[in-house]
Amino acid sequence: MNKRNNKARIKKILSVVILLVICVGGFHIIKLYLPHNYGTTTGNFMNRQWFVDLSGEVYFFGKSDDEEGIFKIDREGKIHKISEQTGANLNGVGDYLYFCKWNEIGEKDQIVKIKKDGSESQILLEGEIGLELIVVDNTIYFSYTPENEKFESIYRMNTEGKFLKKTELSQGVFLQLLLNPQMHITEFGGTGGYVSGSIQIKDKYIYYYIKPELGDSKYYDLYRTKGEVEEGEFLADRVTAFNVAEDNHLYYAQLNEDSVTISKMNMETKEHEQLVEIITDGEQVLILNVAANKMYIGVERKESYLINTDGTGLTKFSDLLNQ
Repeated sequence: MNKRNNKARIKKILSVVILLVICVGGFHIIKLYLPHNYGTTTGNFMNRQWFVDLSGEVYFFGKSDDEEGIFKIDREGKIHKISEQTGANLNGVGDYLYFCKWNEIGEKDQIVKIKKDGSESQILLEGEIGLELIVVDNTIYFSYTPENEKFESIYRMNTEGKFLKKTELSQGVFLQLLLNPQMHITEFGGTGGYVSGSIQIKDKYIYYYIKPELGDSKYYDLYRTKGEVEEGEFLADRVTAFNVAEDNHLYYAQLNEDSVTISKMNMETKEHEQLVEIITDGEQVLILNVAANKMYIGVERKESYLINTDGTGLTKFSDLLNQ
């Protein structure tokens, strides 16, 4: 099995980019207010970063039987292929896209920078690149294992590939705090029990999973809190993936007996709206990416889909690429 498939398998096992198991306790929050330009969003960072919104146009990695590369959906809904390259952890800032390209065993991985029209492709760094990459302003943060080290750490460099430096950032949930400068988790308390799943931070809330019961359940109960886990608000059950999007909505997938239901919740009013039900023969949704007014739905071992965030226009992903 090649290196790319190994990493893809790891990410699938983890369900969404990073699966965390932490002791239930208090989330202690410090408020900060710093304006930044971000290459991705909290929700997409925790959902494998397939989609990027640049000025209302959606850029994404796509693959079908006939097509593979980086594609763009313009403001009129038309699709354009801009590059033959593929990768993961797609970020976009200004006129440029940034992503990881994982190569075969024995070959070095790469962090690549390319103009949004597909020109001027540059390799910024080669080496053992990990599962995380975030661009903030003119700085790239990423997981990396240098040749002289045994363990992966979070490094940073500028968007020209210069001034590589190891940071003190922890991996996982702490890295996404770069996307949420108004919040900073400083401590996890422990009172017994477990929180399990993808923790996503948005505005004044922390969104998180809790397993409904012990065992190998495929789904979770979804909650949010302003601080203490014990005081969390219940939002939905049977959830397998969720995304706290920039349009002030929480998008989530619920597993049914032979289908999945995709819904959204207004994060201010907590009003829920069912968008669509998709027959999946019992397979779960592992990925939800949201950019502009589009949502990518990745189903385990099944076809993936694209849908508008108002619930219209459900399209198989392969059909979209082959238009």
